[in-house]
Amino acid sequence: MSKPPSTLEQLVAPLGEAEFLSLLRDRKLTLLRGANADRYQGLLSWSLLRGMLEQGLYPRDLTQLRLSRTSETVPQDLWFTKTPEGSKIDVAKVDAYLAQGFNLCITYIDENAPPLMALCNDIRARTFEQIKVGVIVTTGKFGAFKLHFDPEDLIILQVEGTKRWKIFGPAVSNPVIGMPHQEPPPEDAPIFDEVLKPGDFLFVPGGNWHRCENGPGRSLHLGFFFQPPTSWHFIKFVMSNLVADEAFRRPLTRLSGGAELAAAEADFKLRAIDAINRLNVRDYFVDWIKARGE
Repeated sequence: MSKPPSTLEQLVAPLGEAEFLSLLRDRKLTLLRGANADRYQGLLSWSLLRGMLEQGLYPRDLTQLRLSRTSETVPQDLWFTKTPEGSKIDVAKVDAYLAQGFNLCITYIDENAPPLMALCNDIRARTFEQIKVGVIVTTGKFGAFKLHFDPEDLIILQVEGTKRWKIFGPAVSNPVIGMPHQEPPPEDAPIFDEVLKPGDFLFVPGGNWHRCENGPGRSLHLGFFFQPPTSWHFIKFVMSNLVADEAFRRPLTRLSGGAELAAAEADFKLRAIDAINRLNVRDYFVDWIKARGE
């Protein structure tokens, strides 16, 4: 087995790091065919993931785990067992569902996988972006999700099996979580239609509408989510800190008359502007990469 990549430079090779960062800035869809089929096995193979599940090494936030097939999601009480320490995944039940064509999705899997954690830490240090890793194991014909776009930019690593990716345009421009609903494009003419094989690397910029089809047998791929801070995130951060100031907690409908309301309005606007002016965007980057995501 090849030694897994532990740095951004190793992950994006044969691209140079600067070349990849240029793709990231430009959000340019890019496919790199792998010369080594087992290149990513050491990051997280099915064997390694199955062992982690047996040991209970997965996110404590169970909303980050999903077992599904097309529109059917399996309630967790059907694939978890109760123990004195709490609920735990029953791997035998997961195996049974996968054998029926269900898909297993786990986000933030990097928090329990040292090779992925080390790699994510290096990427954060070089990009100042929030990074998380999701793993998707599919056994049915269709992928785990219907046509959709991700607000984050994605590096996809095909670890085992094959997966057909179809991407449709136009992409949503500069997407963020919480933006207004976007209508999907027609699915009659994909702008990208390729089958990923073990060792392949695909960069999917945020906003690209896509869906996947599974090849024969089990497929496992890793998704590295890049979430950059935007002006919107910066303003949200500033506003969230204002609740510590009592002036922002006054009930505006209970002020005595228009003059008092006008005075309160002028005061909190000045305080909000002052809070924004006192913060530095570059300093905010450090807080951003420490956050778990929004």
